[in-house]
Amino acid sequence: MWWPRPALIGLILAVLSASGGCRKTGRDRELNVIWETGVQTLDPNEKFEFVSDTFAMNVFEPLVRYDRQMAFAAGLATSWEIRDGAVWRFRLREGVRFHDGSRFTAADVAFSIDRLRAHPDRDIHRYVSAIKEVRVVDPFTVDVCSDRPAGLLSVLSFVYILPKGTVERLGEEAFFLAPSGTGPYRVADWRKGSFLRLEAYAGHWGGRPGVPAATFREMKGNDAMWTEARRLAPAIIFSPARTTWAAHRDDSQFRLVERPGLAVTYLVLRVSGGADNPLSDVRFRRALRAAIDPQKLVTALSGEGAFPASQFVPPAIIGFNPGLSVPAFAPGAARRLLDEAGLQRVRPLRFLTVTGGGPVSRELLAAFGAAGLSVHEESVSAEEFERRSTACDTDLFMSGWICSTGDAGELFEGNFYSKGTQGHACGYASAEMDVAVDEIGRTLDPAARRDLLQQAMKRLVDDLPWIPLVVSYDRHALTPGVEWTTRADGQLDLRDVRLK
Repeated sequence: MWWPRPALIGLILAVLSASGGCRKTGRDRELNVIWETGVQTLDPNEKFEFVSDTFAMNVFEPLVRYDRQMAFAAGLATSWEIRDGAVWRFRLREGVRFHDGSRFTAADVAFSIDRLRAHPDRDIHRYVSAIKEVRVVDPFTVDVCSDRPAGLLSVLSFVYILPKGTVERLGEEAFFLAPSGTGPYRVADWRKGSFLRLEAYAGHWGGRPGVPAATFREMKGNDAMWTEARRLAPAIIFSPARTTWAAHRDDSQFRLVERPGLAVTYLVLRVSGGADNPLSDVRFRRALRAAIDPQKLVTALSGEGAFPASQFVPPAIIGFNPGLSVPAFAPGAARRLLDEAGLQRVRPLRFLTVTGGGPVSRELLAAFGAAGLSVHEESVSAEEFERRSTACDTDLFMSGWICSTGDAGELFEGNFYSKGTQGHACGYASAEMDVAVDEIGRTLDPAARRDLLQQAMKRLVDDLPWIPLVVSYDRHALTPGVEWTTRADGQLDLRDVRLK
């Protein structure tokens, strides 16, 4: 799952705090969520990135979901089984209603999945493209058919179910102004670019959640976030910036917590262009990696919490290959590799960054310069960065990925499977990788699947279409009176928050 592109180098900034005015107690107290990157759409299946999913998981529900320990748990499906090696049969939860009062049935499941299959422009389409058919067996049983069924449970964990009848009656444009889901919270108000207010849904099948309401506020300026959190307490600041985090370590008005996260930062390389592009040569890509001192990257992030990345997922993800290690930095190694490949003199490379840069991008520029490489930084606005990075209109840029499904197959199929809609592969295609992804998708045995994922990870690290950089820690700041059991995937499920 992509991190929000306007905040690719840092993590998402969000604050949960109570609305202003007189202090309230008990169930009447509210939270406000203040973050740097707001929700861009109320269609939960339009974007596949962290902020959209944070909103979606509180308002909508999938068939199956991941719990805090990244294990499968029941969502709108109460049970599931594989049939004939190619069909997942789901038994659905009965008695569930959408926020608009309509009843949830198998027709809503088929409608929601088929809607995504019909939209190749959607981020999630590349994942559901493996689904061949969705069959309604009866009002509370549905079959999902695929010739690559192994990863479908993970895929369906981020396909949120919509009310078929309401969407068709209102039309999509009108429906998504105030959409109706089955989740524990409903949309109360939305002002794009400003705030999104959610209210607890009393009719949720799991019972009314403990936090009665939460307002997610989009706010620029790191210092302003801390000020607002203090003013609007009780609050949680979600992934504050490195410098402000360090400045508040001894602040009695906040309790700081951190844990190793699932987010991996990497350098994307545009490998298309053939012989005219030095990045199309794997020897050049390996020289780039050899120029980087991983420990200096961690030092540059001092106070933020990070460790060097040996590959594209952290140890907690299925598919992490323990046989891959972080290369030891050797001064001069990059120059020697370039000399051996005859690639000493190449055209200057363009390195796209967001205005203001960051400690990692500055360290990378210094490292490439020390290796004798000509790399020109192109610093642009967040909007321009999003446009150009999406189009791969540059040579290098930093990004990040969170395998929110807990399985590396998400990463492979979403970015390096040339038979589907590619993500940020930026020209990378490998017949061997395509074969590996197909085999992974057909392998249901957990141990065999893990082995295949690890083999694919090694292949990808050998090819280096991206250069893994660091694994970041999740960081949060809580005001007094807030209790929050954080999730392994870093997501914010409001049901995990308690107010004293």
